[in-house]
Amino acid sequence: MQQDQYDAGLNDAGLMDALEPAQLTLATQQPLPRRVLGRGTLALLALLRIYVVIAIPVVGYAFFHAMHAR
Repeated sequence: MQQDQYDAGLNDAGLMDALEPAQLTLATQQPLPRRVLGRGTLALLALLRIYVVIAIPVVGYAFFHAMHAR
């Protein structure tokens, strides 16, 4: 049922072609609802955030030492 909301409406090429420019602008400015994510996806995103927090200082350290190594 939830997938039907994403499939209906703006994904229909015939419907998009039938709209006038003002209608198309109005239709594309409507915000989409937030997607409900499962526990696995949320855990994966949390791990990705942790990885980025760790990777940025490591890359910065390597860059700093590469610039000053002679």
